[in-house]
Amino acid sequence: MSQKQTQHSHNVVESFKGKLSTELQSQIGDSNFSALELIVESAISTAVLEELEKAADRIEKLSHDIRNFAESYDS
Repeated sequence: MSQKQTQHSHNVVESFKGKLSTELQSQIGDSNFSALELIVESAISTAVLEELEKAADRIEKLSHDIRNFAESYDS
């Protein structure tokens, strides 16, 4: 996972922690906040990969369309 995704997930969790009381933060604990960071990072990575797959599919279709056009252009 990219450093940007790791940093962004950390920032998201820190922002969330900032909305909680100190007592509640203490009850949740650092290990659970670390787990939450991993969950957020995983969600970001999944979303990024899904969008990359969609972009690759569009490029593949465009490539196919261009090839078909080029092959039929001389006809």
